[in-house]
Amino acid sequence: MKTRIVPAIHVALQPSYLILGCYVFVSILSLLSVLQTSFSILLKCVIVCAVIIATIYTILQDVLLRLPWSWKLVEVTSQGKVRVHNQRGELFEVVPLASSVSHPWLTILRFKRLTYQHEWRNSLMLTAWQVRDPQQFRKLRVWLNWGRADKKHQPLVDVALPE
Repeated sequence: MKTRIVPAIHVALQPSYLILGCYVFVSILSLLSVLQTSFSILLKCVIVCAVIIATIYTILQDVLLRLPWSWKLVEVTSQGKVRVHNQRGELFEVVPLASSVSHPWLTILRFKRLTYQHEWRNSLMLTAWQVRDPQQFRKLRVWLNWGRADKKHQPLVDVALPE
């Protein structure tokens, strides 16, 4: 029996200005809805500041990839091991969790790190607008949907056919 070598998958991330626009639009709508409420002015100011800070942090980290701990590359080796790289150049070997979601336009890769003590960032959002090579993104989505060894399939039930 021949052993089939699966080619490695490398998904490099890049900043996406379309996602940036979506985040800013949603933040503006949430700020407008907070301002329309009947809360006290102090509570409104606190909520507005929290939304602005959270939006700036999320945009810098996940959209523009400017922070040192922002993810920049996802790779699946030919042996099926998943690795993620951050902007600092650190490499983490991870295990994808069953809660990962993969759709044609959005993939959320939830994972558990094997070599890291802290459990700070355990997910990665990938969109078609954020990757450099759409073919590699498609391969990653197919691998997530069909190629994972930890995915449990339902066994076939033997049904006796009437004769």
